[in-house]
Amino acid sequence: MCILTFNSGKTLRRALDSVRDFDEFLLCDGGSTDDTLAIAKEYGCRVIEQDTKFKNPDNTLKDIGSLRNQCVDAAKYDWVLILDSDESISAGLADEIRDVVEKESAAVLYQVPMRMIIGEREVIHSSNYPGYQFRFFNRRSGARFVRPVHNKVEFDRSLTVGTFENPWNVYWDIADVENYSQRSYKYIADEVNSLSNMSIMDYLGYLVPWHLKVIVAVIVKTARDRILYPASSCMPLKVEYGRVRYQLRLIWEARKKISGKKA
Repeated sequence: MCILTFNSGKTLRRALDSVRDFDEFLLCDGGSTDDTLAIAKEYGCRVIEQDTKFKNPDNTLKDIGSLRNQCVDAAKYDWVLILDSDESISAGLADEIRDVVEKESAAVLYQVPMRMIIGEREVIHSSNYPGYQFRFFNRRSGARFVRPVHNKVEFDRSLTVGTFENPWNVYWDIADVENYSQRSYKYIADEVNSLSNMSIMDYLGYLVPWHLKVIVAVIVKTARDRILYPASSCMPLKVEYGRVRYQLRLIWEARKKISGKKA
């Protein structure tokens, strides 16, 4: 189990409790000054330091994908679970992982669905569900995280992939909902910078259509959920609206980047 940490004392116990039956707790820490390292010691975690070449001068993360790879490379066992310090896994997911490790499985990478919990409320319906991510895989698969932000996993597509039914949990409080747009905008610059080699034809032929497709999907799924289910079980509209704004902002900032390069 691999976790990136930095002053994560408020949420780390919850994350570690959810994986308490795992054989290894590996923390890749960014120089925590709170009780993160004391908690790590209490749970018997092995701690490594985050490589500074993947960080900004102010200690913020520059390349999360590479830091995850650093953690995976340092793991003791072949099977690894990737978890953030403010997340946890469900009991059902822990059982599914145990079955894979104990029994022979043809699959070497597993998609895991997401479940969001806001305060004390579990969000059952959201435009980004099931939100599958490759959070559990065998290192012998050669899987690697790519992209500095919004990581994805690259691997040999001929490999067998499995899908878990039970989720990993992402926790928000009300402030996270209120500040969703502001918090998400900080990733736009990194995404746009990764487009430095994009041509105007790529922008018009791929980037714009792709993100417009995402916008339509968010709107349609949100409208469907609000018609079919109680609002209390759905993702707050402020977040869904923020997802639309994010895509529009990304299209706009990418246009400015490409126009500046052309000039």
